[in-house]
Amino acid sequence: MKKSIMLWIFTFLILFAGANNGKPGLAKETPQVIVLFVEGMSFYDLEQLRQYPHVDKWINQSAAGAVSIRSPGARNAPNGYLLMGSGAQAVYTERSGTGYHPWESVSAHETAGERAQELGALDEAQKLARSSIVFPGIFRLLADNQDRSYTPQIGMLGKLLRSHQIPVSVLGNGDYDDFRQRHSVLFAMDEHGQVPTGDLSMNTVLHKRGSPYGIQTNYSYLLQRIRADRHSGLIAVQLSDLSRLYQMAEEMEPSQYERHYHRVLSELGGFLDRLLEGRSESQRVMLLSPAVNARAAKEKTLLPPVLVWGDKGKGLLTSATTRQSGLISGLDVLPTILAWLDVQTPKGLTGHAIRIDPKKSADQLVQQVHQIHHTYATRSSVLYSFVMLQIITLACAAILWMVSKRLNGGAGLELLQRGVRLSLLVMLCFPALLLLEAWLDWEASGPVVLGVLIIVALLAAFWLEQRSLAQTTAIVCGFTVLCLLVDGWTGATLMRSSYLGYDPVIGARFYGLGNEFEGVLIGSSIMTVAALYQIVWHRLRPILAAIIFTAVLYYMVAPGLGTDAGGFLAGLVGFFVAFSRLQGWTIGKKGLLILAGGLMAGIVTLIVGSLLTDQPLTHIGRVADQIVSGQWDEVGRMLERKIAMNVRLIRVSIWSKVFVVSLIVLGLLALWNDRFLRHLARNTPFLVKGFSGVIAGSLAGLALNDSGIVTAATCIIFLVVPALYAALGESKDEQCTT
Repeated sequence: MKKSIMLWIFTFLILFAGANNGKPGLAKETPQVIVLFVEGMSFYDLEQLRQYPHVDKWINQSAAGAVSIRSPGARNAPNGYLLMGSGAQAVYTERSGTGYHPWESVSAHETAGERAQELGALDEAQKLARSSIVFPGIFRLLADNQDRSYTPQIGMLGKLLRSHQIPVSVLGNGDYDDFRQRHSVLFAMDEHGQVPTGDLSMNTVLHKRGSPYGIQTNYSYLLQRIRADRHSGLIAVQLSDLSRLYQMAEEMEPSQYERHYHRVLSELGGFLDRLLEGRSESQRVMLLSPAVNARAAKEKTLLPPVLVWGDKGKGLLTSATTRQSGLISGLDVLPTILAWLDVQTPKGLTGHAIRIDPKKSADQLVQQVHQIHHTYATRSSVLYSFVMLQIITLACAAILWMVSKRLNGGAGLELLQRGVRLSLLVMLCFPALLLLEAWLDWEASGPVVLGVLIIVALLAAFWLEQRSLAQTTAIVCGFTVLCLLVDGWTGATLMRSSYLGYDPVIGARFYGLGNEFEGVLIGSSIMTVAALYQIVWHRLRPILAAIIFTAVLYYMVAPGLGTDAGGFLAGLVGFFVAFSRLQGWTIGKKGLLILAGGLMAGIVTLIVGSLLTDQPLTHIGRVADQIVSGQWDEVGRMLERKIAMNVRLIRVSIWSKVFVVSLIVLGLLALWNDRFLRHLARNTPFLVKGFSGVIAGSLAGLALNDSGIVTAATCIIFLVVPALYAALGESKDEQCTT
C-alpha cells in the first residue's frame, strides 16, 4: 500500500512538472505554415479586397510585400509554383501534366497510380502509387529541365520536409470543364512527385450554376480540412475562383463580370476572415499568387502581392535577396518556410528567409509598387526613344562633320552645326538626368518624361556651349559621377526607380550598381579625370585621379554599396589604362603584366572579401563559395548563362546598335581625311589620352558582364560625344582652349 501511494505521488509530480514546463498547463504546439495561393491575384485585386471591412482589418495587421518571380519560362502559374517550391529556376511543360490522386482516372483505361507505375522506375513508381497525391509527369518534367544553363532543383521543398519527417498537405484545384489544373502540387511535391496527404478532388469545389464554368471553391470544406489538420507542417491551398473568372472575363457582359468579381472577392474575404480568426499562435499564414491574371499582365502590373500573418507583427516584407522594403523574390519563399518550420536551410539556395521592416506601412507599399509598375510600363518607350535619338544624333553629327569638310561654310551651315552640337550636349547630360528624374513624384507617360528631360538638358547645353571642351567635359562628367556616388552611398533610392536602373519586375538585379549605370560611371569617371588633367595645375592631377578612381572602385566593389564585381574589374582595367596614359607611361609588356596581375589580385580580393563578410552571400559571394568548394559544374553553368545572355543581347538589344554606331564614328574620326583625333590630341592631349581608358573600360565591361553590351554602349558614349562635339566646332577652335 505504501509503495502504491509513493508511485502515485511520483507520477503526479512528473505530470505536474511536464504541464508547467514553459507555459503553465500548455504543451508547445508544433509550428504549421498555411500557404494560400490565390491564383491570378494582382495588386488591383488586393485593393478591391481591402474594401471589405473584415478583410481590411486583417490586411492592416499583416506584413505585406510584392513578389518578383523571375522564371526562365513564361510568367504563368505553373512556373511560379515550380520556382517557389524548388528555390531555383525551372520550366514547366504541358507534356508533364498535373497532379492526381492515385485512384483518379487519367484515361479510359488507366488510373494515375497505374500511369505512374508505367512511366517511372518500379520502386519509385510504387512509392508514388501509395502516396495520397501523385504527379505522374515528374520524370518528363525532370528530363525537360536537364542540360540547361541553370541547375534545376525540382521537388526541393517536399524533399527537405520529408527528410525532417514533416508532413505536407495540398488542398484545392483549378479544374474547369474537362481540364485538370492542380499546379500547386508543383510547389509541395518531393523529387519523386509525391505529396503525402491532401485533397485535389471535387470535394474541394461546389457545382454552382451561374459561377464561371459552373464551379465554385468549397471554402467551408477547405476550412474544415485545415482546422482538422494539426499534423501537417505545411498546408498548401490552391484557390482558383479568381483565376477561373479572369479566364472567362473576355466572354462576359461587363456588368455580369462585375457581379461575379465582387462575389468572388466577398467569398474569398469571408474565408480569410474565418481562417485568421481561428488561427493559433503556432500557425503562420502566407497569402500570395504564383502569377497575376491576364488583364494585369496586359497592363504590365506583373508583381503579385504577398501577405503574411505570424508572430512578428506588421510592416513591409524584405529579404537579403532584394534589400528593398516591400519587395521579396519568389526564391525567398522556400527558405522562409524552412525557417518557420525550424528546418536548416541547405547550402546553395539563392533565396533568403524574409524578414519584416516594421518602420514602413502597407500604404507606402501601394505607392512603391505603383511606381515600380509605372517605370516598367514606360521604360521601353523612354529608353528606346533615348537610344534612337542617340543613334540619330551620332549619325547626323558624323555625316555633317564629313560634309562640312568639303563645304566653304556659311550662316546656314554654322547654324546647323550649332544645333547638332547642342544635341550632342543633350545626349551627354541625359544619363545624370535619367537618374535625377526618379526624384520626381509623378507618373507621367514616356513621351512626357522624355520631353521634359530634353528641355532641361537643352537648357544645360545652352549654358555649357560657351565653355571650352575640357570645362564642359569636366562639368557634365563630374556632375554625373557625383550624382551616382551620392545616390549610391545614401541607399541608391534614385537608381532603383530610374529608367537606367535595374528592374524589380524582371528581377535580374535588386540592389547595387546595374549594368547601364556601370558603363556611365566608368566612362564619366575617366573623362572627369582626363578633363581635370587638362585644366588643373599638374601637381594636383595624380592626387585627384587617385581620389576619384579609388572612390569609384570602392563603391563598385563594396558589398553594401555597388556590389558589382564585373564593374569593379572593368573599372580597374579602364582606370589603369587611363591613368597610365595620362601620366605618360608606356604600356608595354611590363604594363600588361601589371594589368593582368592587378586583375588577378582584384578577383582574389572579390573572392576573399565575399567569403569573409558577415552579410548574406551576394551573387559574387555564391560564385566564390562554389569555386572554393570545387563546384565547377555550377561555375560552368553560371559562365554559360552569362555568355548566352551577352550573345543574345548583342543580337537583339538596341544597345548593341549604339555600340556599333559609336565604333563606326570613332573609326571615322581616327581615320577619315586629316585624322581628326590626332589634331585634337595636339590641342587637348589629356582628353584624347582619356579616350584610351574609355575604350579599355568599355571593352572590359563587354567581356566581364552578362549584359556587357549595355555597359560597353553606355561607357563609350562619353568618348564619342565629346569627340564629335569638338569636331563640329573645329573651325572656331573654341573647344580647344583651356
